[in-house]
Amino acid sequence: MSIKSEFHPLKGVIIHKPGYEWNLVTVEHNMQEKYLIEDILFTEEAATDHTEFTDCLKHAVGTDSVLDFTTLLEEILSDREVRSDIVGAVSALENVGVKTHDLLLSEEFSNKELSNLLVAGAFHPEDKEHKGYKVLFTPIPNLMFTRDIGMFLHDAVILSHPAKVVRRREGLLARYIFRNHPLFKDINIIDIYDDATIHGMPDKIHLEGGDMLVLDKDTLLIGSSERTTDIAIELLMNRLFAEGIVKRVIKVLLPTDRATMHLDTVFTIIGKDDCVYYPRFFSNRDKNQQCPCFTYELVDGALRCVDESLEESIFGALKRIGYDFPNRIPCGGDIPHYQTREQWTDGANLFAVLPEVAFIYERNIQTINAFKKNGYSILTPKEFLKSDSMSLKKTIVTLSGAELSRGRGGARCMTMPFARNYE
Repeated sequence: MSIKSEFHPLKGVIIHKPGYEWNLVTVEHNMQEKYLIEDILFTEEAATDHTEFTDCLKHAVGTDSVLDFTTLLEEILSDREVRSDIVGAVSALENVGVKTHDLLLSEEFSNKELSNLLVAGAFHPEDKEHKGYKVLFTPIPNLMFTRDIGMFLHDAVILSHPAKVVRRREGLLARYIFRNHPLFKDINIIDIYDDATIHGMPDKIHLEGGDMLVLDKDTLLIGSSERTTDIAIELLMNRLFAEGIVKRVIKVLLPTDRATMHLDTVFTIIGKDDCVYYPRFFSNRDKNQQCPCFTYELVDGALRCVDESLEESIFGALKRIGYDFPNRIPCGGDIPHYQTREQWTDGANLFAVLPEVAFIYERNIQTINAFKKNGYSILTPKEFLKSDSMSLKKTIVTLSGAELSRGRGGARCMTMPFARNYE
């Protein structure tokens, strides 16, 4: 297991298909605050579209290399001690009583049923009839965006610490998977919460996978955003440099805004020379809209900021370390109106399975047209499934995302890669 880039041939990925946790989302005035969503999904259609995406991933890397989050959770629940620990931790996090704790720990639920319950927060008291749900705690609909539960970097996994309450159960469950599943027994686990506790500031530690992009084996890009705090970035840098995992970190300051919740909502890398970017923040047309960048390295054994790009885009900081990205695809094309619309529908959030072979929602028409102008071929999922996927060049696959995009995340958000091929 190793991740050293955003685009080398994919070998393994973790996903989660949206399920009945979405059926349990209540419609209320504070939906965005409570669930981090603006709308509810047509769950069955979203699941169908997600299956289409999953089938494409399996076609690219093989069925056994596409892992389902709830299946991984189900498998570790077979260990009675781990099951007890998870139930105790979830009960404490959700502030439920002894009766609910004991119910979760009882033999009433199979491992699979408990895994689904821990995601949905509810179960059918009369399962055969499906007459209603017994709700125990809030569902976690954002789990479909597995990118944010952590990030693999080299042979380590960086555990996330979600900023929003509704996502904290995701982070908790992920920690148990990575610490207890035999697939990850040889993985180096990086959990900055331990360091934060030592320094007496655990409540200020927020770190999510969508803010971290792997530029190369030596360099990590990380967004300081609505979801990732500066103190978390500092603690993470200290760990990464101390363990020799990276030689350079570039911090990108993003507006604290819903539309730009993570770095990968405005910038993704799909090849050595190819990236997708949101022009409003990453062009030099408007100095007031720039996202300042700070480059950190170890100098004489100490962490130092060696470059500040305050009045130019991220491309200035990247160029100074040898990355020009000559093929820059503007999200939404050349017209600001469409740039804003398609950034909202995740037109800058692409996931590459090969160099210059990536997935995007079909609704982002202007972004897709920009790819065409840059020499890319466009395939539907059905066409991709009929292809020799490993031989494709400069190809964009358009996903049915009318429902999935309502959840506010694109193809990159829906994937947590754990292995790529660097041979």
